[in-house]
Amino acid sequence: MLTDSDNRRGRWGQDRRLEFIDTRLTWLGRINRKELTEFFKISVPQASLDLAEYQARAPSNVIYDRNEKAYVATSDFQPILIDGGSARYLAELYALSTGVIGPDVSFLGWTPTADVVRHPTRMVSPSVLRSVAHAIRERESLSIHYQSMTRPEPTARVISPRAFAYDGFRWHLRAYCHLRDDFRDFVFARILNLAKASEQKSVPHVDVEWERELSIVIGPNPLLDDNRKRVLALDYGMANDRLVLKTRQALAFYLLRRLGLDKSMDQPPEEQQIVLLNREDLVPFLPQLQKRSERMSQSL
Repeated sequence: MLTDSDNRRGRWGQDRRLEFIDTRLTWLGRINRKELTEFFKISVPQASLDLAEYQARAPSNVIYDRNEKAYVATSDFQPILIDGGSARYLAELYALSTGVIGPDVSFLGWTPTADVVRHPTRMVSPSVLRSVAHAIRERESLSIHYQSMTRPEPTARVISPRAFAYDGFRWHLRAYCHLRDDFRDFVFARILNLAKASEQKSVPHVDVEWERELSIVIGPNPLLDDNRKRVLALDYGMANDRLVLKTRQALAFYLLRRLGLDKSMDQPPEEQQIVLLNREDLVPFLPQLQKRSERMSQSL
């Protein structure tokens, strides 16, 4: 007799195979039984059942082509189980290209030849990562020695980790620093050692800068000619020469820095092709913008 857990495993197994079918039809436009049997190590009858189940769920998505001996996506095909957007496909292609995942776990099947620009990887110790993840889950405080860029020697601190964040180049953790009495960002590689704090500290319930959402509004540099503005609008998917990017306040300056918008507009338009349209609105939340502008004007 099958138990509830057995039933769940069975449904989960077929659900994953149906996602596999949906993925192959989305990106390759076809699938056959052999692909299912080889990837999942299942029998031909089981593969036939899975394909029949998919057809029952989405009868207008697929037809069987006797010449190709394969199930082929129709002209009306729409994915029913996966995100068919380009971002998901390119993220998986990136993971495949960098070796983060192997072809044996990817549902994509055939992919075009691809490579990525390599850049130095900021180190994250697995033991530190595990300890921090555990502290976030259990709401614990940690004693650490941290090497900042502003001090020659490491400082002893007690922190209460709350979240992970990625700035486009490196992962860091968001934590309440009991030395500074504030929420701060800590780069993993600069944590020299850590242990569970002997005394668990109280933490403010809300990290305002983490919870507050800001709108970053960008557009083509107004000094560019109309043709180049149109090209940039296409590149970034702008509407009326504007694109609004939503981000947490705690991550906003990282976003601006990555876009090259953390400084005032003083570069030739061919180099600074996009500009920040709502700089003044952001200064109350990102005072770094004002400080950098002031420093640059003083240096002129």
